[in-house]
Amino acid sequence: MSKVLPISLIIDDGGVINTSFFHDLGHKHEFLIPPLFAMQFGKLCMQYGVKGKFSVVPLPCGLGRLDEPEKVNMVPPENVRMFIEYTQKYIAPNFSVAPELLTHFLGWDIKNNCKTKYCEDVFIEQLGAEEIAEYVTYALTILDNIGLTPCGVSSPWQTGCNNIADYARGIGMAFKRRYNANHCFYFCGAPQERLPVVRCDSPETGRVVHISQRSGDALWGTMNPASVAEAHAAAQAGLDKWLSADGKSGCLRDMFEHDEPLVMITHWQSLYSDGRGIGLYWFEEFLKRVRNVFGNQVQWVNFDELSRMY
Repeated sequence: MSKVLPISLIIDDGGVINTSFFHDLGHKHEFLIPPLFAMQFGKLCMQYGVKGKFSVVPLPCGLGRLDEPEKVNMVPPENVRMFIEYTQKYIAPNFSVAPELLTHFLGWDIKNNCKTKYCEDVFIEQLGAEEIAEYVTYALTILDNIGLTPCGVSSPWQTGCNNIADYARGIGMAFKRRYNANHCFYFCGAPQERLPVVRCDSPETGRVVHISQRSGDALWGTMNPASVAEAHAAAQAGLDKWLSADGKSGCLRDMFEHDEPLVMITHWQSLYSDGRGIGLYWFEEFLKRVRNVFGNQVQWVNFDELSRMY
């Protein structure tokens, strides 16, 4: 009997704005990502049965909370409301929703409701488990309030990489306190591990599972300043690194041959490609490759499901 391995997609930086507008000041980027893009992406995933983890930034770049649409600076309130509606309808049924982490920009002083001078990963590194639990709970509350209840956390940049024990413990404490949950996951870029790993398991935290990725973002090169031709070329080259057209090479082939879960990452702004949709176009090409190469040898799962398999 042939083996069947789980396959799961990570979407980072999801939301109403393009975080690269603030992260990459040296290049011109579209600021808003229209809510209809969430519908378009969600329908494509439904068509191919795609599941995974979808990050939502609860307080995007410090502009305002998503559960207060009228107060998100520079973003039309209707954009916020429609993004929430389309995410609930077209994305959340097949993806585990996770906050990333709160602002995905400067760390947030939740007591004084203002930004700090440190990027979020550096800010979190300075906190203990109790303070991390408070910070994560703040993020969970915002997503709860908009009907996108999380079952895990996503980590911007290097968040949690240098204080692994406190970070995992703080996440578990937040889920335990908010939901009385005995299980949650978190995605973090490092350390890169081939299988999900239990970071802590106690009455205080429940079972906290770390999931990483080793694929890199195949579609990152589709954004500005790349020309249309350069963006298409970059995406095609990136897809070949994920999985070649003949299925004989690429990191997913390597994962499959080593009986690992096939986990790959891309970003909301990579798919949007500064309004050109080039990333989304090549993402569908990738889904066709997966179907043609692996067929019934892989099974799409969301991150909650994946975190419970190992």
